[in-house]
Parts: sequence; structure tokens; C-alpha cells
Amino acid sequence: MSLKISKTVCKMAWLALVLLAVPRVAAADSISVRFAFTLIHQGQVGVVLITGTDLTSATATAMGHDYACFPVTQGTACLLAVPMDQPIRDYPLSIVMIPKSGSVITWNSTFTVAAGQFISEIVTLPGNLAYLLRDDVEANENARLASAYSMITPTRYWENKWVLPLVGAPGSPFGTKRLYNGSIARRHAGQDMHAALGTPVLAAASGRVVLSRQMDIHGNSIVIDHGWGIYSEYAHLSRRYVVPGQLVSQGDVIGLSGSSGRSTGPHIHWEVSVDGIMTDPTAFMQLALPS
Repeated sequence: MSLKISKTVCKMAWLALVLLAVPRVAAADSISVRFAFTLIHQGQVGVVLITGTDLTSATATAMGHDYACFPVTQGTACLLAVPMDQPIRDYPLSIVMIPKSGSVITWNSTFTVAAGQFISEIVTLPGNLAYLLRDDVEANENARLASAYSMITPTRYWENKWVLPLVGAPGSPFGTKRLYNGSIARRHAGQDMHAALGTPVLAAASGRVVLSRQMDIHGNSIVIDHGWGIYSEYAHLSRRYVVPGQLVSQGDVIGLSGSSGRSTGPHIHWEVSVDGIMTDPTAFMQLALPS
């Protein structure tokens, strides 16, 4: 076969493909790899599209993380989520592809992680909420959410471009470096959106509810599985209207805004996790997800 590489892939990656992959390619195979990005910022997601009628499966490895690939109209797609604290530099990317012939094709390239341009802020919590800054409370809650985000569902539940969960003034953005009460540092893993108490909160995309409960830091929280390892969370709610296992459609009212948990006023905290990695929800909304 001839392995075709998009012009968006750098010359070095093309040479690596020619030198490393071509000798292992069967003559009947026809596969193309394309980056739908020029670089990926910290805390954001890049899409790799792998097309070809002979392709049966693919997996990607980068930054010490294995990324699942999922079937799309003309092949498969991999969502490369970059952690917010990933060092800024170039990284190798390896994609293992299996065509119908059963041969194994390993494609090697590189991509660039760029700065996320995160801000800093000072937050003062009242004394009755100070215990929510304890390391053990933080660790327990992070572990509970990580467990919810860990399952990768191959079913794609969403159909349309994602929408905002409510219309409100933006608050603390994703990745903010917070200093609480003058001494305790934390990173903000979501996007805050201010709204009056009791404002309806919408499902940003269709999916299946996997968590709906009261938590210490996030307060009244809902987590939705959208498939492909993509999850969204809606926290600090005053009311929850959905239960685990329930299917929701984009735009459904799932709860009401509030100030439960580690909060200083009415708002929602909106998170998006991709393959277990926290990503910028507002940037993810703009991502052209393949279908």
C-alpha cells in the first residue's frame, strides 16, 4: 500500500512514517493519518483522524498515556487530552493501527504542547468552610470523581455541538491557580459560571447520568457520561433532578444553580473530563468533534 499523510503533518513526521511504517504495510491497505490541530494547549484536546476502508482499530500513545480511538464515518478518531500541568515542549506520538489484513502498522510522529495561559486569584473562605481545604478531604473527593471518570464507554451519546449549561457571567476559568486563605494552593479544574440561586442548569450534551449526589467540596453534583471517555460535571447545585442510570438529552434541565460545598456564592462549576484528564470546558465546546 501507500500510506498517505496529510499536509498538516510536519515533514519530520512524514519522514518518520516513510522510514518506520512503510516496510510493515500490506499492499492492500490504504490508511491516512491527519492532525486536526497545529498544537495543543495545556488543558485542551486535539483530534487525530485516521481514515481508510481497510482500518479495523487503532490506539494512540503520548505523554505516557494510552488513548482509545473510536469509529467515525470514514475511519477512527483519537482525542488527545493534555493535562493542565503538562510541561510545554514537543512530544512523541505513536499510533498502532490494525487493518483488515491483520498486519500491525506503527506510525510515529510528534506534536507540540503550548502554554495554557492560566490566571491566578486569591480566594477567602469563611471559617465554617475552612475544613474543605484539608488535603485528605481534597484527595478523597478527587478519587471519587476520578473513579466516575475512569470508565470509557464506546457508545457515543451526543449528536450535536455542545451548549453552555446556563447563561450567566463567567467566573473563574479553567486552570486558575488559586491561593485560599493566604496559604493553600489549589488548581481549578473547571469553568465557573455565575447565576442567581435556582437558575436552571442544562445538560451540555446528551448522555447517561453516572453520579448524582452531595459531596464535600463540589456540593450537590451531577456527572454525565457522554461516551468515548468524555464526562461533564455540574457542581454546587441547590437541586438535582436526575439519578444515576438516567439518560438525558442535550438541553434537559438537570438541576438548579446553588452555592453548596466549597463555594462563596451562587454559581455552577462545570467540568469536562476526556479519557480521565481534566480539560477546559469552554475550549472543548468549540472543538470540532468528528462523527
